[in-house]
Amino acid sequence: MMQEAKDTGPDLYDSASVADSTTAGELTPPHSVSMADDFVDYLDSPEPDNKTGAPWPGNTYIIRDPDSQRQITLVRGQLRLAPHLGNQGGYHWECIEKDGWLGFRSPSDHLHIGHDNRRNFIASAKDHKPWEYFNTRAHPKGGHILLVVHGWQQWKMAISKDGHGLIETMDEGTAWEFVKVVSRFHP
Repeated sequence: MMQEAKDTGPDLYDSASVADSTTAGELTPPHSVSMADDFVDYLDSPEPDNKTGAPWPGNTYIIRDPDSQRQITLVRGQLRLAPHLGNQGGYHWECIEKDGWLGFRSPSDHLHIGHDNRRNFIASAKDHKPWEYFNTRAHPKGGHILLVVHGWQQWKMAISKDGHGLIETMDEGTAWEFVKVVSRFHP
Protein backbone atom coordinates (compact mmCIF):
# COMPACT_ATOMS: atom_id res chain seq x y z
CA MET A 1 0.00 0.00 0.00
CA MET A 2 1.49 3.32 -1.06
CA GLN A 3 1.18 6.35 1.19
CA GLU A 4 1.31 10.13 0.74
CA ALA A 5 4.81 11.67 0.94
CA LYS A 6 6.28 15.12 0.62
CA ASP A 7 8.39 15.69 -2.51
CA THR A 8 11.97 16.10 -1.34
CA GLY A 9 13.33 17.98 -4.33
CA PRO A 10 14.50 17.49 -7.91
CA ASP A 11 14.37 14.15 -9.69
CA LEU A 12 17.24 12.11 -8.28
CA TYR A 13 17.52 10.15 -11.51
CA ASP A 14 18.16 13.10 -13.82
CA SER A 15 21.11 11.90 -15.94
CA ALA A 16 22.16 15.45 -16.88
CA SER A 17 22.66 16.40 -13.24
CA VAL A 18 24.64 13.20 -12.63
CA ALA A 19 26.94 14.02 -15.56
CA ASP A 20 27.53 17.52 -14.16
CA SER A 21 28.37 16.25 -10.68
CA THR A 22 32.11 15.83 -11.36
CA THR A 23 34.14 18.98 -11.89
CA ALA A 24 37.61 19.36 -13.33
CA GLY A 25 40.38 18.88 -10.80
CA GLU A 26 38.49 16.50 -8.51
CA LEU A 27 40.17 13.12 -8.35
CA THR A 28 39.12 9.92 -6.68
CA PRO A 29 41.34 9.34 -3.63
CA PRO A 30 43.69 6.34 -3.95
CA HIS A 31 42.16 4.69 -0.89
CA SER A 32 38.57 4.47 -2.21
CA VAL A 33 37.08 1.01 -2.67
CA SER A 34 34.26 -0.10 -4.92
CA MET A 35 31.38 -1.91 -3.23
CA ALA A 36 31.87 -4.58 -5.91
CA ASP A 37 35.23 -5.38 -4.27
CA ASP A 38 33.60 -6.16 -0.93
CA PHE A 39 30.40 -8.10 -1.64
CA VAL A 40 28.97 -10.72 -3.94
CA ASP A 41 25.72 -9.26 -5.25
CA TYR A 42 22.52 -11.29 -5.17
CA LEU A 43 22.33 -11.34 -8.97
CA ASP A 44 25.73 -13.06 -9.08
CA SER A 45 25.19 -15.24 -6.02
CA PRO A 46 25.93 -18.94 -6.39
CA GLU A 47 23.02 -19.65 -4.05
CA PRO A 48 19.75 -20.11 -6.00
CA ASP A 49 17.62 -18.67 -3.18
CA ASN A 50 19.36 -16.32 -0.79
CA LYS A 51 16.19 -14.65 0.48
CA THR A 52 16.04 -14.98 4.21
CA GLY A 53 13.50 -14.73 6.94
CA ALA A 54 14.01 -11.98 9.46
CA PRO A 55 17.20 -9.91 9.25
CA TRP A 56 19.85 -10.93 11.75
CA PRO A 57 22.66 -8.81 13.25
CA GLY A 58 26.06 -9.44 11.70
CA ASN A 59 24.69 -10.02 8.20
CA THR A 60 24.44 -7.68 5.22
CA TYR A 61 21.23 -7.45 3.18
CA ILE A 62 19.57 -5.94 0.18
CA ILE A 63 16.17 -4.76 1.42
CA ARG A 64 13.78 -5.22 -1.48
CA ASP A 65 10.10 -4.67 -2.21
CA PRO A 66 9.03 -8.03 -3.71
CA ASP A 67 6.19 -6.44 -5.73
CA SER A 68 8.33 -3.94 -7.68
CA GLN A 69 11.71 -5.71 -7.28
CA ARG A 70 13.17 -2.31 -6.32
CA GLN A 71 15.40 -1.94 -3.27
CA ILE A 72 16.15 0.59 -0.55
CA THR A 73 19.08 2.57 -1.96
CA LEU A 74 21.07 5.71 -1.17
CA VAL A 75 20.90 7.77 -4.38
CA ARG A 76 22.99 10.94 -4.27
CA GLY A 77 22.47 11.22 -0.52
CA GLN A 78 18.72 10.50 -0.60
CA LEU A 79 17.19 7.26 0.66
CA ARG A 80 14.99 5.99 -2.17
CA LEU A 81 13.37 2.87 -3.55
CA ALA A 82 15.34 2.26 -6.76
CA PRO A 83 15.88 -0.47 -9.34
CA HIS A 84 19.05 -2.52 -9.14
CA LEU A 85 21.92 -0.18 -10.08
CA GLY A 86 24.60 -2.81 -10.71
CA ASN A 87 27.86 -2.47 -8.83
CA GLN A 88 27.35 1.23 -8.06
CA GLY A 89 26.54 0.39 -4.43
CA GLY A 90 24.24 2.23 -2.06
CA TYR A 91 21.89 -0.72 -1.57
CA HIS A 92 23.75 -2.98 0.87
CA TRP A 93 22.72 -2.67 4.51
CA GLU A 94 24.55 -4.18 7.48
CA CYS A 95 22.15 -5.36 10.16
CA ILE A 96 23.41 -4.33 13.60
CA GLU A 97 21.98 -4.50 17.11
CA LYS A 98 22.01 -2.15 20.11
CA ASP A 99 20.09 -2.75 23.33
CA GLY A 100 17.91 -5.33 21.53
CA TRP A 101 16.99 -2.95 18.68
CA LEU A 102 18.00 -3.61 15.09
CA GLY A 103 19.65 -1.03 12.86
CA PHE A 104 20.63 -0.89 9.20
CA ARG A 105 23.94 0.76 8.31
CA SER A 106 25.58 1.36 4.94
CA PRO A 107 28.90 -0.52 4.89
CA SER A 108 30.56 2.13 2.71
CA ASP A 109 29.93 5.27 4.79
CA HIS A 110 28.37 3.88 8.01
CA LEU A 111 25.18 5.96 7.68
CA HIS A 112 22.17 4.44 9.44
CA ILE A 113 18.63 4.29 8.11
CA GLY A 114 16.44 6.39 10.38
CA HIS A 115 13.47 8.73 10.24
CA ASP A 116 12.98 12.46 10.56
CA ASN A 117 10.21 14.43 12.27
CA ARG A 118 8.22 14.68 8.99
CA ARG A 119 7.53 10.90 8.63
CA ASN A 120 10.29 10.42 6.01
CA PHE A 121 13.04 7.82 6.14
CA ILE A 122 16.58 9.12 5.71
CA ALA A 123 20.14 7.83 6.03
CA SER A 124 22.26 10.54 7.60
CA ALA A 125 23.15 9.47 11.16
CA LYS A 126 26.56 8.02 12.01
CA ASP A 127 25.25 6.64 15.34
CA HIS A 128 22.61 4.03 16.14
CA LYS A 129 20.20 5.97 18.38
CA PRO A 130 16.41 5.78 18.91
CA TRP A 131 15.60 7.48 15.57
CA GLU A 132 17.45 4.56 13.92
CA TYR A 133 15.93 1.72 16.01
CA PHE A 134 14.02 -0.97 14.12
CA ASN A 135 11.99 -4.03 14.96
CA THR A 136 10.57 -6.56 12.49
CA ARG A 137 7.34 -8.51 12.24
CA ALA A 138 6.69 -11.39 9.85
CA HIS A 139 3.93 -10.66 7.35
CA PRO A 140 1.43 -13.51 6.82
CA LYS A 141 1.88 -13.30 3.01
CA GLY A 142 5.70 -13.32 3.24
CA GLY A 143 8.41 -10.79 3.96
CA HIS A 144 8.80 -8.65 7.05
CA ILE A 145 7.35 -5.33 8.14
CA LEU A 146 9.94 -2.84 9.43
CA LEU A 147 8.75 -1.00 12.53
CA VAL A 148 10.28 2.15 14.05
CA VAL A 149 9.90 3.87 17.40
CA HIS A 150 7.45 6.76 17.15
CA GLY A 151 6.75 8.15 20.61
CA TRP A 152 5.20 5.28 22.57
CA GLN A 153 4.15 3.47 19.39
CA GLN A 154 5.78 1.51 16.59
CA TRP A 155 5.03 2.78 13.10
CA LYS A 156 5.69 0.91 9.85
CA MET A 157 7.94 1.71 6.90
CA ALA A 158 5.95 2.08 3.68
CA ILE A 159 6.53 3.15 0.09
CA SER A 160 5.22 6.66 -0.59
CA LYS A 161 2.66 7.43 -3.30
CA ASP A 162 5.39 8.58 -5.69
CA GLY A 163 6.79 5.01 -5.61
CA HIS A 164 10.32 6.17 -4.67
CA GLY A 165 10.16 7.68 -1.18
CA LEU A 166 9.94 5.82 2.13
CA ILE A 167 7.64 7.06 4.88
CA GLU A 168 6.32 6.14 8.33
CA THR A 169 2.72 5.03 8.56
CA MET A 170 0.26 3.59 11.06
CA ASP A 171 -1.41 1.78 8.13
CA GLU A 172 -0.40 -1.56 6.65
CA GLY A 173 3.24 -0.84 5.73
CA THR A 174 5.37 -2.67 3.16
CA ALA A 175 6.39 -6.31 3.58
CA TRP A 176 10.12 -6.24 2.75
CA GLU A 177 12.26 -9.07 1.45
CA PHE A 178 15.76 -9.37 2.95
CA VAL A 179 18.29 -10.78 0.48
CA LYS A 180 21.49 -11.82 2.23
CA VAL A 181 24.67 -10.48 0.65
CA VAL A 182 27.82 -12.54 1.00
CA SER A 183 31.07 -10.76 1.87
CA ARG A 184 34.09 -11.74 -0.19
CA PHE A 185 36.19 -11.46 2.98
CA HIS A 186 34.02 -13.43 5.40
CA PRO A 187 32.22 -16.71 4.61
